[in-house]
Amino acid sequence: METHLFRYVWQKSRGEQIVVLLIILASIPFYWISFDVPKRIVNDAIQGGAFKGGKTTATLLDFTLHMPEFLGGASYKLFDGFQVGQLGLLLGLSAYFLVLVLINGAFKYVINLRKGILGERMLRRMRYDLFSQLMRFPPEDIRAVKPAEVASMIKDEVEPIGAFVGDAFIQPVFLLSQALTALVFIMAQSVWLGSIALLIVLVQAVIIPILRREQLRLGRERQIVSRQLAGRIGEIVDAGPTIQGHGATAYVQSDIAGRLGRLFNIRYALYKRKFAVKFLNNLLAQITPFFFYAVGGFFALQGRLDIGQLVAVIAAYRDLPPPIKELIDWDQQRNDVTIKYEQVIDQFQTDDAMVLDEEEGVTRLPDKGEIRLDSLQMLDNRGQPLLLPLTLRVPRPGTVAVIGPQGGGRDVLGRILGRQAMSYSGRVAIDGMTLSRMSVERASHLIGYAGSEAEIIAGTMRDNILLPLKRRRPSLKSQEKVSQEEHQRFLEAIRSGNTPLPFEADWTDYEGAGLTDAAALAVQVRAVLDVLGCAEDVYELGLDGKVVAPLSSGAIGRIVAARRAVAAELSRIKLEGLIETFDLDRYNANATVAENLIFGTRTSPRFANETLLFEPYAHAILKAESLIEPLAEVGARIVATVVEIFAGLPQGHALFERYSFGANFEFDRLNDLAAQLAKQDMRAPLDQETERDLVALALGYIEPKHRLNLLDGPLQRRILRARASFKMHLPADAAADVAFYDPDQVMMGASVRDNLMFGRIGYGVADARRKVAGIMRKALSRSGLDGALYRLGLDTDCGIRGRFLPARLKLAVPLAQALIKSPQIAVLDLTALLATSSEPDAIVERLRKHCAGMTLFLLLGDASLARDISPRIVFNGPSGAIELNGRSGADEGANGDVPPRRNDVAQLEARS
Repeated sequence: METHLFRYVWQKSRGEQIVVLLIILASIPFYWISFDVPKRIVNDAIQGGAFKGGKTTATLLDFTLHMPEFLGGASYKLFDGFQVGQLGLLLGLSAYFLVLVLINGAFKYVINLRKGILGERMLRRMRYDLFSQLMRFPPEDIRAVKPAEVASMIKDEVEPIGAFVGDAFIQPVFLLSQALTALVFIMAQSVWLGSIALLIVLVQAVIIPILRREQLRLGRERQIVSRQLAGRIGEIVDAGPTIQGHGATAYVQSDIAGRLGRLFNIRYALYKRKFAVKFLNNLLAQITPFFFYAVGGFFALQGRLDIGQLVAVIAAYRDLPPPIKELIDWDQQRNDVTIKYEQVIDQFQTDDAMVLDEEEGVTRLPDKGEIRLDSLQMLDNRGQPLLLPLTLRVPRPGTVAVIGPQGGGRDVLGRILGRQAMSYSGRVAIDGMTLSRMSVERASHLIGYAGSEAEIIAGTMRDNILLPLKRRRPSLKSQEKVSQEEHQRFLEAIRSGNTPLPFEADWTDYEGAGLTDAAALAVQVRAVLDVLGCAEDVYELGLDGKVVAPLSSGAIGRIVAARRAVAAELSRIKLEGLIETFDLDRYNANATVAENLIFGTRTSPRFANETLLFEPYAHAILKAESLIEPLAEVGARIVATVVEIFAGLPQGHALFERYSFGANFEFDRLNDLAAQLAKQDMRAPLDQETERDLVALALGYIEPKHRLNLLDGPLQRRILRARASFKMHLPADAAADVAFYDPDQVMMGASVRDNLMFGRIGYGVADARRKVAGIMRKALSRSGLDGALYRLGLDTDCGIRGRFLPARLKLAVPLAQALIKSPQIAVLDLTALLATSSEPDAIVERLRKHCAGMTLFLLLGDASLARDISPRIVFNGPSGAIELNGRSGADEGANGDVPPRRNDVAQLEARS
């Protein structure tokens, strides 16, 4: 990027700058005339100067064009004007002055508006350019930057730069035009008064910038410290759970407090300097009127200056200090912003910027070729070897197993081949083309890489898997009529130097993946997930997905039909006892007390267990059925039992999960409740918070799960009576907060699994969840809903860094991304995924079949999974050895079993 701010601004906005500058030049005559009119009002109209010598009328609005002397000095009468009396002249000149004020105001409005729009466009362009520059960084450089610092620079630090961009050329010209016009006008009226004004202006222009140098230094230091603070906070947020786990929160709080204190001290010093300079600037500006009144009044008394001229001079000077002050402010802002721009640009400059796009598009490699690694070596920043020099030749297509422990040379070689590491020596060539010199677009088409770290962005699982195919630039030619909003978006993108390609368009590169349309792509996604052994996990994800409104009547009917099919299948195989269904007239022992009470899905937090006792309607129902005291008693017995059970157990023990009661209680709170109950006088009522917490514990109780023998038949019958009352009297404003259980209706807000079971799996039944899941899959398949369930799983939100995904799917996403684009070279780290699978050999075999025709580099930790793969590169730390058909390549050549030939399948040399 251009390192000089003013050159950058002029290059990117020359046309718009020139238009505004021409508007400024056009405004100068009107600004001059507005100074002259008050003099005429005082001298000609009020004092009657235009009516001397017995004149009863004067000419108003006569316009004459006077040519310069070097053009002959001729005059041309444009308009003769009107003959008016003294009152008419006063009113006419006043109206003329008002019109000039409106015209000058209109000029200022247009100039400021265009200046503001120009600044916003340049700010948008600058942020886009910085982001684009970041995308050109080598992978190591991108990983080295702190996300919080980069985001702070692009979002916050360029904000004042963008605000200044519109002022860069326009503001000084505009302010100088106003200041010089006012100063020249004062000089024309009185040289002495003009000289005084000029002297004060020169003092301001020289002294104030000198005093502001310290402000610039402090401002620069403030920017650096603020950026470091943002980076440190980002680091701490990323490591937040670890910091909490080690109890180091007070330590990092002290670190942040120290940084905030340093920033405060800088800002405090900056404010002191800033307001001291402002005081001096205002003082100089206010001294000038003193000289005008004193000296100008003296000249008026001597007759050397008439009253009208004095009034005009004072009026003109009123418009002189603001432009001068703003010019001085502009100069300070210029220095400040220039420093900020240079600092920001310096962070985004790299000597190894990568080429993003291919000018003529990407063509696939020939079906056969060769990959060469020549003396490939990589060192860390201390000079220690990460990968010892090696030379390798592999014909395409083929399969290579790269075996070794994580964190060694295996991973380094994988990153190099996957174009995720560039700071190596030696050369990697694909059909003679150097990998490091390829554009990002070409390399991404040819290579699919999945490393050990899952890089998952916010969005659905489908969005993440299809991200590698979002590379086909949509056409800007629309077959349909373009809306005004879309047309405006396109124009603003062009004017701001941003890409005009709409994000909402279809960017999917079907052709590059060897597909024809979206339907073929959906089949391909399913095939890839089947290869990785994760399709069933996606169905499980879909089963846990929420059913949300609106649903078509057809979808509702199919879900209800599938629910009945599940019940029928369970009955057919004599496993109906696996699920205890919801029955309006029966207490469901495998559901919580709250579920039995409300008998529906809670679609909002209104009736949450933790606050149910304080909800007015729920409290009224519990009180009417005399349930508050019994439930509080159940909660008290839970506290006594659980505190006794938990005593001495380490955090994270399985019993903590079993006895969670869904109330989000910390063990310390349970101890507090136990202590309060121990001191409780049975004759006195419980305090409200204690009673609320005890009832919340009871509402999460499930007898078969917790087995504390706390629910007897009479209490269950009272809960059933409360259930009937709760549904019967539910107020209208709570109708949307609960979806009552109905065998003929879909439970909105509940998961698909819950909708199909319409009940709860019995606790204590071995492998019940897996058996029920299999039965539900069959029922969904018969109902034609298995496809919808699969799509629901793919449409599940991944969350930040995939935290909403099961561990296995989180590992599968980068592998699916690498395979979905059908690359010609695939570099896949399977170690973590295979460790979670019960059939690792089958996954490797399916993968090899799926990738037939590709050059496949399999990064494995278990050598037994690559028994029949040749060649195999086995790493021990940074050094590797080649094995051909289970034997060392070096030994083969030495023993003469396989004589070395120029076209050997692979060669590798490892040298320390």
